Amino acid sequence: MKGVWLVFPSTQKFNHKFNLGVIGLLGVLMLGLIVGCSNSGNNGSSAVAVTPSPAAANSAENTETRMISTIKGDIEIPAHPKKVAGMLYVFADHLLALGIEPHAMVTYNDLGFPEYLADQMKDTIAIGSGEAPNLEALLEAEPDLILASKTLNEANYEQLSRIAPTILFDNENEEDWTRFRQTAEIFGKEAEADQIHADYEAKIAKVRDELAAAAPNETVAYMRIQDKQLQLIQPGDNFTLFGPLGLTPASTDDIDFKDSWNVAISEEVLPELNPDRMFIILRPGDSNQTALDNIMSTSIWTNLTAVRNKHVYIGDANLWFAGYGPIGLSKVIDEISGAYLPES
Repeated sequence: MKGVWLVFPSTQKFNHKFNLGVIGLLGVLMLGLIVGCSNSGNNGSSAVAVTPSPAAANSAENTETRMISTIKGDIEIPAHPKKVAGMLYVFADHLLALGIEPHAMVTYNDLGFPEYLADQMKDTIAIGSGEAPNLEALLEAEPDLILASKTLNEANYEQLSRIAPTILFDNENEEDWTRFRQTAEIFGKEAEADQIHADYEAKIAKVRDELAAAAPNETVAYMRIQDKQLQLIQPGDNFTLFGPLGLTPASTDDIDFKDSWNVAISEEVLPELNPDRMFIILRPGDSNQTALDNIMSTSIWTNLTAVRNKHVYIGDANLWFAGYGPIGLSKVIDEISGAYLPES
């Protein structure tokens, strides 16, 4: 039997005789409904199913919790978190890839939300940089779950935990896709994460074959402009250009990296590298742009093979050095592919 609402009129609006008539009529209706209910139902059952109202269902969902194991022990978190805060900028990429808009998020250093994600974070509350989070702003944001980094946040873990349940990840040395899947596990989205990873691997394989056909045997130098310096990146440090995509780095045998992943170089070193293509990642800021402009105004620059062939590509540090989630990784592949195959 379907539910029926009976609305009783206020007795103050009708006379006594009319009220008696109404009551009598309602009594007959109620008797008929009771008989009807007793004769209906599934397989003769007289039980009546009660469906919670949407408000009650939402309330139950918001208060449901589960236990999760972390490096700080077992903690209780919402089963269905609605207001997730991230204390490391890569969490923004992870969450958005999983279809979750962050409620509050630290910025990439002093550069704000990464440009490649900003249009998807219009309602996200900024809570300072990852290196200097604004805990007062985080408190005002009232998150119901905080994703944090052991490296950056262990010192203030207790403060964070008093604001909301806090998961401290100790995985910054793990492979990027491992980190992404660990984030996905918090939200029960492992299957989605695995599919996103599979799609990325298929994309890598396709682009690798296209580049091998389009530019065989070409050499590549990977650099960045930061702190007004031109810095050369160790070829082994970039997993995309010289790893999965299989591009050939320009020889750096004469470069002393001093056990670092990058080293500042002068423009006089560029002719020694003289790569066929150059990827230069520019950190925002007038001083860095000026440094690049000064290098590009020299005769050394204009005589480089990559420059003469118009094979120099300027990338955004917000993406190339902060985009270590699925969205950023995929966009970097798009930029590399577009550099080699502009018509595509």
